[in-house]
Amino acid sequence: MSTGLYYGVSAMTASEKRLEAITSNIANASTAAYKRQATASTGFLIGRDEKTHLQIGTRVATDFAQGPIERTDNTFDLAFQSGAIPDFFAVEGPQGEIFTRNGSFHLNESGTLQTAEGYMVAWEGPRQNLDPAGSQVSIDKTGTIFQGSEQIGQLKVVSFNEPSSLQQNGQGYYEADPSLARDGLRGEVHQGALERSNVSTVDEMIAMITVQRRFEAASNVLDRIDETYQRLNNPR
Repeated sequence: MSTGLYYGVSAMTASEKRLEAITSNIANASTAAYKRQATASTGFLIGRDEKTHLQIGTRVATDFAQGPIERTDNTFDLAFQSGAIPDFFAVEGPQGEIFTRNGSFHLNESGTLQTAEGYMVAWEGPRQNLDPAGSQVSIDKTGTIFQGSEQIGQLKVVSFNEPSSLQQNGQGYYEADPSLARDGLRGEVHQGALERSNVSTVDEMIAMITVQRRFEAASNVLDRIDETYQRLNNPR
């Protein structure tokens, strides 16, 4: 009987974690460059002898697959076209360098390139400023910035051999341990475009229905076990 309780609770906990990931994916389906959260569950036995029971562990990982690129024609909208290893823009965060694929940038009144949150976009070498009232700004596929015919500098772009080791913070940026191996740009930078989320809302809705049914099935098992306990403890 207790084994059934362990199975039911473990299955409900796993379903709950999967549902949290799916809900986050659906909520961020329209967020630029958002990467869907994928879950994987593994069953393993714990305990000894007659007290052995199945435990289900659920791990959440980020799916860094390329999202579709959408043209915006905004000068400071930038998108990556990356391969198997994703590229990231380096940003000067409050506690140090952080990383993002969301290239929705803007120029402030002093000519500093910033994120929507006001963080400064990092450059290779000293930070450069642009002239807000100057010539047209162009950015090539390597992330090199020109204003008119003058080359201003190059944005700092980073790729990681093990992107799964990146940690997300609460604002949608990624943080990397200093020991994590990194490299430069591996794909291409596209100006006047944004990468969209790689979430398929239809797939996530189907997954949500499946998970909800599994949760209900596990809940029903617990209800049947509870009823059995009540009959045993309250015989007529």
